Amino acid sequence: MSEHLQCSLSHKTGFLGLWRNPRLRLLGVVVALCFAILPVSAFLQQAPPEILRSASEPFIDETSLPDIAWTCPMHPEVHELHGDTSCPICNMRLIETRRVVAWTCPTHSVILERGEGVCPIDGERLVRMNLGLAWTCPEHSEIDALNPGLCPIDSTTRLVQRLSPLPHEDHTPKHGGIFFMAPDNWHHIEGVYPGAGRIAVYVYDNYSQPMSAKAVHGRIVLEEKYDVETNEVREVVAYPLTASSDGLYLEAQIGSQELPLEATAKVRFNGDAAEDRFDFVFSSEDRDISSLSSNDSNIDIPLQLGSNSSAALSASSIEALLAVAIPGDPETIVSEILNRNSDIRKLLETGVFAEIYIPALQAKELALGLGSHTVKLGPNRQVVVTLAVKSLVRSAWLLDWYGDLGNRPLIQEAYSVFDAAVSDLRAAYEIP
Repeated sequence: MSEHLQCSLSHKTGFLGLWRNPRLRLLGVVVALCFAILPVSAFLQQAPPEILRSASEPFIDETSLPDIAWTCPMHPEVHELHGDTSCPICNMRLIETRRVVAWTCPTHSVILERGEGVCPIDGERLVRMNLGLAWTCPEHSEIDALNPGLCPIDSTTRLVQRLSPLPHEDHTPKHGGIFFMAPDNWHHIEGVYPGAGRIAVYVYDNYSQPMSAKAVHGRIVLEEKYDVETNEVREVVAYPLTASSDGLYLEAQIGSQELPLEATAKVRFNGDAAEDRFDFVFSSEDRDISSLSSNDSNIDIPLQLGSNSSAALSASSIEALLAVAIPGDPETIVSEILNRNSDIRKLLETGVFAEIYIPALQAKELALGLGSHTVKLGPNRQVVVTLAVKSLVRSAWLLDWYGDLGNRPLIQEAYSVFDAAVSDLRAAYEIP
């Protein structure tokens, strides 16, 4: 028998031997089933294409680059203005990055503009989006540079700008409603209340690209009560969400309701066992665009802006809001933190969850500014302030995250930790 045939038989019998092992065979079946039950979307998920701009026609002026920031390799939604911290989600070391703001059509992402305006395809107002900015060689895409210059492979070709869409960076409502991220860190939904007794829910992927709503199931809950005997929350008034015939959105007929309207969407994506909760507070009737088929609804859509006002802020405005000036004395820093705490409380009370991140992350930056002042405190107060700052920083990130999820109970839970940390700082510095 030839050596090749012996090796072949040895390989086959070895594999059969492994397969005859009942534990290994069971493991193989479990792995196969896991892949079989994964939603098709998990395999079809693709990031929108990167955009290359030559040195002769750059998207941004290379003589005035955006500042370097820091992000997590595994969680690009983390965006820090300084690199002396680790990822609040996985604790990995942050890496340097640059980001740039562009404007695109709500439903036609091929359009990319430098400023606000109107979509040339459908006439809708352009929406803001964040892009990763790097430089690469025209013929060697594996090169990824943080600054412009020459290609390191041939030392003669100018690097070109590479603009990369980022997951979870576009939470701008596409239909004038309220936009939330799902806990699976992939799906997003937008709730729209156009009035006339109906609520519409749109579904998106992690790049905020529209998805079919036909595989999504859920209901709109307008009233809940806590049952003391069973220790459970019981739904009192609820309406089913059904997909439109074209699958563009889900809709619930809820009858005539007064504003402001508090409505909870309880949703399952692609048959998932877990049910996700999204708490909407509609203060006005939302503007919806023409994707609502006339065959599905005869309702006139009021042309009014939704309540998600942070989406309309320019890039410079958002950066200015988050990059707070740190006062020189700790008492003033804590006073500023108290002001942000008051802002968070008001946003929580009014249901504007998507804007909680602004005062929360401002307070985080202010709290980190207390670090250099703790040496002037006594040992006991040093411990109190250090622990309070750690608690505030972590709960600020949770408020940012839960605000994106739109889950009121989780937001309230994170806020209770945040508020307790603020109270500790107030007492430590004896702020009245």
